[in-house]
Amino acid sequence: MRQIIFLPLLVACTGHAQYAGPESVEYDPVGDRYFVSCTDDNSIRQRAQDGTVSAFVVDAGGAPYGIELMGDTLFANVGGSVRGFRTSDGSMVSDLDLGASFLTGLTTDGHFLYTTDFSNKTILKVDPVAGTFSTLVSNTVQTPNGIVFDPALNRLWVACWGGNARIKSYDRESGAELSSYTTSLGNIDGITLDCNGDILVASWSPGRITRFEPSFTAPAGTVVGTGLSSPADIDYDDVHHVVCVPNSGNNTVVLPEVTDCSTSVGGNGTYRTINAYPNPADGRVRVDLPVSGPEPFLLMGPTGLLVGSGTLLPGGLLDVSTLPVGTYVFDFTGLMRYVRVVKK
Repeated sequence: MRQIIFLPLLVACTGHAQYAGPESVEYDPVGDRYFVSCTDDNSIRQRAQDGTVSAFVVDAGGAPYGIELMGDTLFANVGGSVRGFRTSDGSMVSDLDLGASFLTGLTTDGHFLYTTDFSNKTILKVDPVAGTFSTLVSNTVQTPNGIVFDPALNRLWVACWGGNARIKSYDRESGAELSSYTTSLGNIDGITLDCNGDILVASWSPGRITRFEPSFTAPAGTVVGTGLSSPADIDYDDVHHVVCVPNSGNNTVVLPEVTDCSTSVGGNGTYRTINAYPNPADGRVRVDLPVSGPEPFLLMGPTGLLVGSGTLLPGGLLDVSTLPVGTYVFDFTGLMRYVRVVKK
């Protein structure tokens, strides 16, 4: 089983609480900062790379739970509504009432938002541009909590609340259940994908971050096993290679660092990530992929759909200058390698 080394970095409170009930963390690659939703005072904070925490949204109009970036808008689940806040100044630019009971997890494929209704056990699909929504999954059976879109496997992963909590996957078009795996964990709150495309989940019992391969054929691995207090809706920052963990139980945020993300995967037949520099970028990007000859790639756009293809030459660079702002996946299928690049 492969080993990933994490160095925990604790963002602690000094003098006064920097976070009031931190629930969800979202990394902003363009601003190189972290957004943190706080349910105790209805705010959304922002943390700079130097550790400075400041207000982003003073009052979201209710307790914000799951948050998700999409372009220049940070969306937040507030009660039964999805609200959008401009990343430049925190002003609210949209408020869509889904008629839901308790929206928790939130993710995007670059075009649609997908959110879990904890109380009604449903998954809703939202078009934030058109201001419309529909029910994607009418009954998840188990209580859905965290949710994340997987561009490599083109599916939604959903983490469930409860004992022996399940991790499920759904087709984002039809809502069909694709897989269901029963864990030994209790009360999974958040879910994200790490640098290797593996699944990371945050559980309350025990309080830890656990890693699963998407096939669930290899033993689960413990990423962070101590020092957590009711870890909630996590995110993965694939620029700095840290997992963003809000500890809702003690008002802290932990950033465990992956020390060698690009070489941490063993030869088990799964996709591996590679690094790109600089990232985010607006021009040429160098990738850590030594090739002896021309290597073809597929280019997946922010919505997860194929938008192009090309060839990487030995010692060559990827040019993202003509791409619109967003997150792209360069898929080197023949080598089972991929890299996510943020075009700023």
